[in-house]
Amino acid sequence: MLKFINLISGSGSTNLAILESEKPGGRLFELTKTVAIISSDPTAQGIERAKEAGFPEKDIFVVFPQKGNLAEQILEIFAQYQPDYFHQLGWMPLTPREVIARYKGINQHFGPGGKWMYGVRRIYAHIVFCQKIGKWRPIPVFCQRVAPEYDKGNVIYLRYENLNPNETPEETAERLLPIEHYVQIEARYHLATNTFQEEPVPKIAKNPEEEKILLEAMKQARHKYSPKY
Repeated sequence: MLKFINLISGSGSTNLAILESEKPGGRLFELTKTVAIISSDPTAQGIERAKEAGFPEKDIFVVFPQKGNLAEQILEIFAQYQPDYFHQLGWMPLTPREVIARYKGINQHFGPGGKWMYGVRRIYAHIVFCQKIGKWRPIPVFCQRVAPEYDKGNVIYLRYENLNPNETPEETAERLLPIEHYVQIEARYHLATNTFQEEPVPKIAKNPEEEKILLEAMKQARHKYSPKY
């Protein structure tokens, strides 16, 4: 089995879906094993949810990105478990280069990527972009390798989902949640069975002019939604 450490920052819903899939009868049973969970926030809902799901409390850790050396905090935990991969599941900090240099990681993401693009901002930016170009392009939901820059790593599993113009960004986020879970589980399955093919991060902007439009849409999303997103 491949050993994983799951990195979370919020609700931990994908983390829970993965833990469930590793149980007998699940998609990842006897293929992957989550050996530890690390949260970047001591108040993250995902910590209690993991405990309630039966994950051992002794294997749940909290690191503090704003206090001390984040790389040292992470590497100290990794050294105890020697994971084959770490899996960023709603993980907010930029993972230090020292960690990436020593351990392989994969990341959960969908929609436009970059420093500002997390939470519902990604959906809002995608919708605004589509409205500006007059075409409704599907939104990519994917698992990618962790890179030194936000959301730049190659994709190892990808699925496209159509947008519904009648939905709010929040409603779309809710609809995409189980699909996010599915994609991350499938990515781990394909890693464990060595049946994946890497490809570059999908781009919805097809030319330089559209890239400018997308950047403006991303700025609008950052302005509209507070940093808690």
